[in-house]
Amino acid sequence: MATLLRYIGCILAAGGLSACAALQAPPVIQSRAALWQRYGHQPLDALIMAWGAPSAETRLTDGSRLLTYRRTTTYDAESPQEIISDCEAVFLAKAPRYRISNVAMRGDPYECELLAEGKPGEVRHIYIPPPYPYPYPYPYRYPFYRHP
Repeated sequence: MATLLRYIGCILAAGGLSACAALQAPPVIQSRAALWQRYGHQPLDALIMAWGAPSAETRLTDGSRLLTYRRTTTYDAESPQEIISDCEAVFLAKAPRYRISNVAMRGDPYECELLAEGKPGEVRHIYIPPPYPYPYPYPYRYPFYRHP
């Protein structure tokens, strides 16, 4: 509720841009720093126990392991206006102790913030077309409605 009130106040405020900036997701660098603070120099097993199986895992020639976690959100899925937003975090754990020695992150700031909170995975928001008789172009055509 407090976030909603801040958002309404942000819209109504004339020149209150500093209050509006607080609603934006933090930059990817801050999300990466939060991940490093939580998992830096920790055993790789701690990350796997907290987040589950990674999206991808690579073994390097020196025995080190790279674990990749992704978060993807699809808005208006299965429609012509489909938008995909994603973030990827890569953890490097050097052999033989397999402690996390580096974290890299890239993608949308909001998705990276959610990923830094430990929410990997995929989310799809399916588009629901408007009800009949609202005309909507292909692929959502209604059989009993003629377009002007």
